[in-house]
Amino acid sequence: MWMLIRANALGGETAAESGARILAACPDSAERGDPWRWTVELDESGPEPAVALDADASYISSESHRYTGGYTGVLQRGAGEQLVVTGLAGEALVAAEDGPWERWLRAGDVFIVEGEEAETLRLSLAAGNAAVQVITLAPRQAKVLRWVP
Repeated sequence: MWMLIRANALGGETAAESGARILAACPDSAERGDPWRWTVELDESGPEPAVALDADASYISSESHRYTGGYTGVLQRGAGEQLVVTGLAGEALVAAEDGPWERWLRAGDVFIVEGEEAETLRLSLAAGNAAVQVITLAPRQAKVLRWVP
């Protein structure tokens, strides 16, 4: 499963503690009743936008990488993992390595990819100031991480 959330999709919700904009969370609302697992926030108050991950470390391990303008390469998502790709500046293209889909990201957009089978994605950033943050979430206690939008 993959899903693109545009920068204004959550109506500008902010985290009470940090004031940062909430981009995506699992679960996405308290009303779902699911146990909290992770939240990705975007802090735009500094000189450069910064992405922060708050995750239940007993349930999820994570890695984070920042890619900047002109980068083109592949992203590997292992079976059961989730990738959270956040646009920080400029534009970036995320696509299935061999097709059939592609999605453009702009600053503040978040693209979430999950699934039970491993997947290879191609990431291409526009030249100049384009930047994205890619967070890989891997399950510690289960075989697959799930995210219900």
